[in-house]
Amino acid sequence: MAIQGRNGKIKGKINNIVYRRLGGQQIMQIAPARVKQTYATKLNALEFGVASAHGKVMRTMFQRVYEVADGKMNGRFNAAIAACLRTSAKEIGERTLHDADLDGLKGFEFNLDAPIGSRILVRPTWGVAPDGLFHFRIPPFNLANDIVYPPGDITMDPSFTIGLIAVHFEQEKVQVIAHETFSFENINRRVEVEWECRKQLPEGYIVMVVFSLRYSSVNWMDKQIYTTDPAFYPTILLDAFHVGPEMAARGKAAGFEPPEEEPVPFGFGLDRILGKVKSFKEKMAKKGK
Repeated sequence: MAIQGRNGKIKGKINNIVYRRLGGQQIMQIAPARVKQTYATKLNALEFGVASAHGKVMRTMFQRVYEVADGKMNGRFNAAIAACLRTSAKEIGERTLHDADLDGLKGFEFNLDAPIGSRILVRPTWGVAPDGLFHFRIPPFNLANDIVYPPGDITMDPSFTIGLIAVHFEQEKVQVIAHETFSFENINRRVEVEWECRKQLPEGYIVMVVFSLRYSSVNWMDKQIYTTDPAFYPTILLDAFHVGPEMAARGKAAGFEPPEEEPVPFGFGLDRILGKVKSFKEKMAKKGK
């Protein structure tokens, strides 16, 4: 319903015409007609809800890893997860990331305002052995010349963090496998980073490998102060892989140590979310779509 204000301007809707103000002027817009969603559209929308729920869990997992994200990160992440779900051979409503190809998550940047490749000028390498041994390396680089630092008068020092986090969406558990931080001084010196994770990987879980670069300095009270520039908080999801029975068994046989932390339960409600999809499909099947 439209109303006329004291200034004579009309605000509201008359039939399919919407009256509103923009920049001190009155404008008219044609309201869009109601769009009838198809069965496939509704089904895909429900699965995007499954992807969003996966994303919420993983963002909670990574909260202590990425302190800053770009404004569209949530949407980008959910879209990447949805793309992974579509690689599953199972039907919509039956599939989770445990059934999917995870390649779509590899290389995901949490902060596009700080892409990792534009902050360190050498490329890290990594690999996963059949027994789950994870190897990570940053080849030799110069601390002063091969890292891009935040602008300003304060000299910042770099630190790199690499970590493995395992998640089981169906069991609703998350577990930190291992993590390590390598800190350096901002000086003209060549260094390299080598790290191996010899931890047992839990069978049936998905392991996420996260890598970040942070900048900090120490003030006159010996307190570590991090940069406030959001363009210098790069974090990337380097890898994601499934832990099958063979990999888990080989890790135990190799005598790898237990993970750094015990599994922690989380409230996800995957069964409830997938149940909504199943109910919708059953309802539409009775109607003959």
